[in-house]
Amino acid sequence: PMQFIPTFIARKKGTEVVEYDHPLMEDLLKETYGIMLYQEQIMQVVQVLAGFSLGGADMLRRGIGKKKQNIIDQLKIEFRDGCAKTHDISAELADQIWAKIEMFAGYGFNKSHSAAYGVISYRTAYLKANYRIEFMAAVLSSEVKTAEKVSWLIGEYRKSGIEILGPDVSASNRLFTVDSGAIRFGLGAIRGVGETQATAIIEAREAGGEFESLMDFCERVGGSLNSRVLDSLARAGAFDSFGLKRSQVVAIVEDTMRGAQTTIRDREAGQGSLFDMLGDDEQDEALIIPIPDIEEFTEDEILEGEKELLGFYVSGHPLGKYEYIIRNYSSVSTVQIPSMDGEQGVILAGAVKTASVRVSQKSGNPYGIVQFEDLDGVIDCMVFGKTLEECNHLLLEDTPVFIEAETNKRDEESPTSLTLRRMVPIHDVLKERSKEVHLHFYEDINTVDDLNKVKELCARYKGRQKLVLSICCKNEDICFVEADNDFFVDISKEFLDEVTELLGERRFKLKTDLTPPAVRKRWVPKPKPESAA
Repeated sequence: PMQFIPTFIARKKGTEVVEYDHPLMEDLLKETYGIMLYQEQIMQVVQVLAGFSLGGADMLRRGIGKKKQNIIDQLKIEFRDGCAKTHDISAELADQIWAKIEMFAGYGFNKSHSAAYGVISYRTAYLKANYRIEFMAAVLSSEVKTAEKVSWLIGEYRKSGIEILGPDVSASNRLFTVDSGAIRFGLGAIRGVGETQATAIIEAREAGGEFESLMDFCERVGGSLNSRVLDSLARAGAFDSFGLKRSQVVAIVEDTMRGAQTTIRDREAGQGSLFDMLGDDEQDEALIIPIPDIEEFTEDEILEGEKELLGFYVSGHPLGKYEYIIRNYSSVSTVQIPSMDGEQGVILAGAVKTASVRVSQKSGNPYGIVQFEDLDGVIDCMVFGKTLEECNHLLLEDTPVFIEAETNKRDEESPTSLTLRRMVPIHDVLKERSKEVHLHFYEDINTVDDLNKVKELCARYKGRQKLVLSICCKNEDICFVEADNDFFVDISKEFLDEVTELLGERRFKLKTDLTPPAVRKRWVPKPKPESAA
């Protein structure tokens, strides 16, 4: 029971637990300490019995800790040979000892650790099941300092149907909160807006109610903000509720700040002004900063500002028009790659964010460094040799592409990177990796004329990919009809555009081939032959 699992603190001295804060924990603590030493004891076992060096023993410890089965299997052979050589231990007995080590690697957990994790897991599951949005907001707040993780979490939440609202000086708190069934971005999570400034905004709002205008905001928040912070708030969309374009707010922010500071200084000095002689309505008109009649920032500028200041796109995504392809033709996303093992093939759809070509000082050969972006994040790709020549024309900023690549990992501690093997324009993947297309028909909506138009469409785009008609009947039964080979098509952007124009949005589904590319064998230099005696 939870009430019998108190938080405890233990301090060890030698091999004895000498301090605990609850008498019921004594036996548990002793067991905890003993099993916490288990990894250290394993290192001692392999050193004494098999003659492992300290480095070799530590390699086993890391292999066990990270569940690296390939390392464990490799060291098993060395352990058996070492046992025979050092202490003349039989292979059978060495294997029995090794089985004990592998049993711990399978997962060794002491009871107190398991019990504590069990409690946390139960509480977490309960909150996620019964207070889903509140739980998700708390998870985002816990990761607020890791922009890549926040961006990935927001993407996952959006896919599951949770709405993410941008920051708003009249609604946001310091971190992520729940707002009318959605998650509201916190002011303190905006880059360039610190905890002090966010707290000042919230306290002013709680003291005087929602802000009515930009001038009202500047006057009430006082000297806690400067024009740089206001600019960040404007570009992040935190002033959108005032009914102004973001470009207009940025244009007047400094004049508004100066006017507000003058009012604040006069108020603090107890001085009146000529405007005090006017009525309230006349004072408001006199203090209004003229709003310039200018165009809003371009969509790309708005999105870039949101990405820079929030870590994700609120108003949309530059790759939004390719979302269907990216979600359906990628075997992984960019945020999953850093935690993957090396030497694995992957396929991704997205865009070139930046690219540069350099020359190796060692070999004199050119190589490329590409920042590749998808809907979830950005990752660096290396490009060499013939691949660089073949895709050089695509290495332009914001070019939508489909890539085949291999994962690389220098060592256990380093993040996984990518080596590019192939790159093509993003729409080429439709023809290359589509196995069949399903067109959705509804008995109570579509007509024979629609069917005849699809027949004509197939004739114009005749190809090798299977066509399936998915028919939703009036009684809600669904019937699948595989078209004859004569109606197979070449799936392309143009074909899908015409399908959409004819049947409507989301009236097709593609079956895709996500088979990753084969990993190229590494070149290993042959050992030099020994010279003749």
